[in-house]
Amino acid sequence: IVLNRSVVSVASGGVLTACVYTGAKQDLTADAAVLVTSRNQDDAVWRDLKVRENEWADNGIRSVKVIGDAEAPGPIAWATYAGHRFARELDEPDIGDALPFRREVTALAAG
Repeated sequence: IVLNRSVVSVASGGVLTACVYTGAKQDLTADAAVLVTSRNQDDAVWRDLKVRENEWADNGIRSVKVIGDAEAPGPIAWATYAGHRFARELDEPDIGDALPFRREVTALAAG
């Protein structure tokens, strides 16, 4: 997770970022990029990429998935969870809507 930086560009093998305060640029080595942004439904990046789907393979892109607020606006916790879950499950088999964790169910004793 990288905070207080804006994305300048994403390329195969890395991301060029800029500090939101100073503008200082920094290259980050990365196999993938998961962007977590504000609470407005805006899937423009996904739509722009979808139009160019025929270029994906030549640029090292295997898939693009809409998550978080781009899919449906919600509290920041939901968007953060969606981004974190996507990053954890990246390159893993798709588990669909199954929960990726165990839920503990407690029962109160009668009496």
